Amino acid sequence: MTAVTGASRTNETVEQAAKQGKRSLILVVSKGGADMAYPSLILATTARALGMDAHIYFTFWGMQLLTAEGRKHAMDVFPAPLQEKVSAKFPSLEQFMQQAKAAGVRIHACSPTMDMFGLTKENLVGEVDDIIGASTYLELASRPDALTLFI
Repeated sequence: MTAVTGASRTNETVEQAAKQGKRSLILVVSKGGADMAYPSLILATTARALGMDAHIYFTFWGMQLLTAEGRKHAMDVFPAPLQEKVSAKFPSLEQFMQQAKAAGVRIHACSPTMDMFGLTKENLVGEVDDIIGASTYLELASRPDALTLFI
């Protein structure tokens, strides 16, 4: 059995996605911890590096990641020793989201969730591109070129 390297797996994945016509990655983030934020940001920035469009739709508890106060507590999901390891290997959530924005990742806040939690646009961090509802999310997610993942 031949071992498959990370690079060749990535190439196979990109080739398969291209054959299927998948050129957009749509991520739904519904939880507010760093354990959900980091994978989403890694996937979205990787998609952009591979030439795909990337959108992250933050809803329910995921909206906490779009507020300054929520970001302060996002790392609390990890025990202290793991927080140190993550911090040593990855940028802060704020820095990572800024890098994702610079790479062209689109950040969407869920308007029904904002209404439910009493949030306004002023409560959101600057990386947010827009506030959209479920119908706009469904338009994005139902495009034939879209690959949609829930994180």
